Amino acid sequence: MKRISSNKEVNKLVHRLRREGWVYQSGKKHGKAELPGIGKVIIPKSPSDRKALLNLTRDIRHLEQQRCWTNA
Repeated sequence: MKRISSNKEVNKLVHRLRREGWVYQSGKKHGKAELPGIGKVIIPKSPSDRKALLNLTRDIRHLEQQRCWTNA
């Protein structure tokens, strides 16, 4: 399993997203996970905020809800 972030929970989350069809692009300081046709989420490589994982999961949930609305 490729290391994407210094936070192991962020790594697990991004690997799960990739299995579900999201596209991950690596960057210098941040990566991007894209839900094709819907939007992107910024993935921190070294999250310093204690709520970084919560904010990331919230953003992902919003994009997944948008996917449901566009497919309905």
